[in-house]
Amino acid sequence: MKRQFSMEFKVKVVKQALKSDRNTTARNYHLNSIMISRWIREYSEGKYDRVLI
Repeated sequence: MKRQFSMEFKVKVVKQALKSDRNTTARNYHLNSIMISRWIREYSEGKYDRVLI
């Protein structure tokens, strides 16, 4: 079954990954680093603008 994550969670993970290493962040949250890379790209494209954290 495919896991779904809230936009708030994605932004939290992206901000953490931008502060430190993507691979470390992926391990800490039990996620794939490729997924985090995609979230970072989407975040930089403004897809998560409506989330204010």
